[in-house]
Amino acid sequence: MRSDRRGQAAAVIPVSGELTLASAPSFCRAVLAHLAAGASNLTVNLESVKIVDVVGLAAILEAVGHAERRDARLSVLPSPVVYRALLEAELLGEIPLLADAPLEPGFAAAPPERSSAPAYVARTRRLGLRQPTWEELGLFARWAGEPLLDQMVGSELLYRCRHLGPYHPDFAAFVLGDPVSVTLVVEPLDPPHPPVGFVRLYEVHLAQQFAFLETALADLHFIRRGWGVDATRLFLAFGCDVLGLQRVEAKVYGYNVLSSNSLKRGGFHLDGVLRQARVYNGERWDINVFSILGDEMREQRGKEQFPHMGFWEPADVAP
Repeated sequence: MRSDRRGQAAAVIPVSGELTLASAPSFCRAVLAHLAAGASNLTVNLESVKIVDVVGLAAILEAVGHAERRDARLSVLPSPVVYRALLEAELLGEIPLLADAPLEPGFAAAPPERSSAPAYVARTRRLGLRQPTWEELGLFARWAGEPLLDQMVGSELLYRCRHLGPYHPDFAAFVLGDPVSVTLVVEPLDPPHPPVGFVRLYEVHLAQQFAFLETALADLHFIRRGWGVDATRLFLAFGCDVLGLQRVEAKVYGYNVLSSNSLKRGGFHLDGVLRQARVYNGERWDINVFSILGDEMREQRGKEQFPHMGFWEPADVAP
């Protein structure tokens, strides 16, 4: 640690390669260690970061707030990838930057190609949620070809997969390293079974603390066994802890009664109706808009007794 020109204790935290769900915990530990050591002026050097996802951005935003609550200042030196991600996530006004990073038209980051299955980011006795591996992107192609899933969910993610293919760089980045969404596969553990679908938080607005939810299971058998309800509840706890979400919204086609009932079982409330906003089987149908708020998500997680999943201690995170 050194002192800056004003005599304040200063420190630099270098991050290289990626700042994602896989590496965010170590980044947060580094921030905490420097603050505990008395640093009052932190610089996070991200000039070498080539991959950043929404969890990495959440870690940066939360680190800024964490430093402020300790009367310290945290600034970021971004790479072009990080700058573009902050732009897409509407965080450029929320993160103190030491410099802008000029962008070239069409510049985008390549997604990570992890072959070994990552650890579960959230799990219960029945199921686990984790990032898909590179090879498992092929599962999305299979799910994208399920007519019933398309009719019931109408997933933008599966639409892209259907038209780009699972290993197209744009689709792979959309699943594995997106600045405004996080996608996890749902894997039953009791009894063990390969992934049966996915959960996704998309259009994540970290500064405003809200996002949209998508739960997609590939077979009615798995839906009727309650995997979707259980996965959604667990995923919402993850969203609260890791992304700091205080509102999550879900849209359901009027004819998809099963999903509407599942959301109600999960603590969601019907906010309103988008009248005749969906064409299905030659008829126009409503889209029902559901939401769940932070207090309601915390009430649900209390019933389930989920452990804390965030990278900071609960007392260190602003409500």
